[in-house]
Amino acid sequence: MEMKLDKAKLKQLRESKAWSQSHFAEISGLSLRTIQRIEKSGIAAPESVKSICATFGISIDELSVVEEHQNEVVSAFSGLRRHKITSMDIKATLLSFGIAFIIAFILTM
Repeated sequence: MEMKLDKAKLKQLRESKAWSQSHFAEISGLSLRTIQRIEKSGIAAPESVKSICATFGISIDELSVVEEHQNEVVSAFSGLRRHKITSMDIKATLLSFGIAFIIAFILTM
């Protein structure tokens, strides 16, 4: 799932260090074309976002656009309704939620 980034902030971060796109690509480990595409569209793969954020020493939240990310998550889950869920899937899901609930309950005590 691709992420929506604040492309103006990304460009501002790069320019604040006086880096060309080429230099930024080299430092981040991404290709020049990837940097150009991300700065133009604001859309990037999660691996690219991690690399960019590590390069600048910032968190993903500081660069991502929250509204768009939430819409992508909702649309990703809406696609799950098309899949048939077997009884084994239901049992595994209930067991997982049960364990997660117990762990959360214990940690809040």
